[in-house]
Amino acid sequence: MQKQKTQRTQDTTAIDGSKLWDEILKAIVSTMPEQLFPLFKEVYGREYPRGTSIVVLGTEVSGAWEGKSASPDSVLMDIALLVADRDYYHLECQMKNDHEMVIRMFAYDVRYAITHSRAVDEDTGEITLFFPRSVVIYPEKNNAVPDHLQCRIVFQDGSEHVYKVPTVRIQNYSLEEIREKHLSLFLPYVVLRLRPKLATITEKRSQSAEEKVKEELTSMTREIIVMLEDEKNAGYIGEWEYHNYMNLFKRAVGRMLAGYPRLRREVDKMTEPLIKLPSQIWEELQQRHKEEIEELKKEYQEERQAEAERYREELERQTEDLERQNKENKAEIARLQALVDELTGGGIQ
Repeated sequence: MQKQKTQRTQDTTAIDGSKLWDEILKAIVSTMPEQLFPLFKEVYGREYPRGTSIVVLGTEVSGAWEGKSASPDSVLMDIALLVADRDYYHLECQMKNDHEMVIRMFAYDVRYAITHSRAVDEDTGEITLFFPRSVVIYPEKNNAVPDHLQCRIVFQDGSEHVYKVPTVRIQNYSLEEIREKHLSLFLPYVVLRLRPKLATITEKRSQSAEEKVKEELTSMTREIIVMLEDEKNAGYIGEWEYHNYMNLFKRAVGRMLAGYPRLRREVDKMTEPLIKLPSQIWEELQQRHKEEIEELKKEYQEERQAEAERYREELERQTEDLERQNKENKAEIARLQALVDELTGGGIQ
């Protein structure tokens, strides 16, 4: 079998942007790949001791036989791994339910096997393609996602095979299950559970709704901190992994709460380190100052909009009053004209 290793040195502090949720998983693989072992046990029942070799493979896979030049129809997968020099894995992170995903996974896995895990019998020349153990991870709650993605493949000789890929729905795991199964890599995604409740704050613009979310957020953050402390004390993660997870969780919170600075500051206060360098303090002060300015701008704009609305309503009321007065004046003039006509016997000459 062929092995291709790709060097990846991804700094967790560089993660941001529209693909944050995908990049969180890639950052975990790049900086602490052994954190995937509990996931492999959960999905495939395979256990690996600490120190087991993990090779991060190239994620660009070819659709054709690899020769001297790269295939023009190559595609880019999320994560490809070789564990213990024998077990191939393919992980994809998917936010939305997509019925075509199983077809893409099949295409990925065929190309994966061609690129990374094909073997040739030296005596017969027969080629064998070894499919990886694939899994699709769904960070956001979606009841429509099945336990497996599958499709039936019918070969030219009439034989059939059901291609099946397990799914992992992170939000189906309670925090207690995450703790018991040591699935710490799920923790940065837990904050996604608050997305529907954040929408109620925006819709209702209610202080009480924000307070309820704040209580749940602080409780969740407190529990995650305790879980990571327990994992560290029990030896499932080290000091470095602990800080990496805290960093990833804060970035996930920052993304989720970008429009809710008050809630975000609550998490910042709970997760801030005990010792801070002057540069950290300065950066935090600058960020807080920026957020406060944005909040004041927002409040000012809202006040201006409210004032404009009040002015518009008052203008409409005054216009209605003038129109009503004008109608009354016209009616009075008509009445007086009729009275004059009656007294003068047909009008004033």
